[in-house]
Amino acid sequence: MNKVINGRNANNKKVIALFVAQVVMGVMPVLLLIAFVWLQLYNTPLIAAVFIVLIFLCNVAYMILARHYSVLNSGIKGEKRLYRAVKKLRGNNIIFRNLPIRYKRGRSELDLLIISHKGIIIVEVKNHSGTISGGWKSDKWVQKKHYRDGKTTQQEMDNPIKQMRRQRDIVKSILNASGENVWIDTVLYFSSPNAKLKLSLRESDYVCSSDAELLSFLEAYSGGETLSMSRMQKIAEIMKKASGEI
Repeated sequence: MNKVINGRNANNKKVIALFVAQVVMGVMPVLLLIAFVWLQLYNTPLIAAVFIVLIFLCNVAYMILARHYSVLNSGIKGEKRLYRAVKKLRGNNIIFRNLPIRYKRGRSELDLLIISHKGIIIVEVKNHSGTISGGWKSDKWVQKKHYRDGKTTQQEMDNPIKQMRRQRDIVKSILNASGENVWIDTVLYFSSPNAKLKLSLRESDYVCSSDAELLSFLEAYSGGETLSMSRMQKIAEIMKKASGEI
């Protein structure tokens, strides 16, 4: 049976705060407009100008907050879908969710860290949709979205392969400092069914684009070294101690 260790997901609180702020900014223009008409403030040009500017600023703030909320909420949905897929993993694995890691100046947060008899795997989830293109050397990947009305949007995202490489280096440094030398692999999981991948990767860059593909990869994975349960537990304790938040 899998043992799951949950970390704190700071994004949960951020999403709630953004939602509340979004509601406030959505209501404020209506309240300002009611006050503007009810108190006949349009008779005073200066006050009328101030109210018009305030209403405009509230609308701008609402759009900015809505964009940030959408991005964070999408990430949380991706993490939940990742966990639902990994829960089906057979065996006695130790699974960390939202694990903060730090070693000297390096710090990051792992969406998922799986410690199994077959080895250690870091799983990074992205909930991006549309066409994702890029290469393992690139600093940025490109996300293109095509809409029914013919509109196309394009934005950049940090290269997740490089992000996972940094995560692996931090985890390896933490374990090495405690006398544990074990191979660590990484896998990138795109959770959105609407993601189309056009990537130029190496054989050692593992990317999955469906729940079934991810689960199949994890079931078949072998790091070349078998870890005993006692060693798995030791590694888990090292990671818990290093995180300082679990």
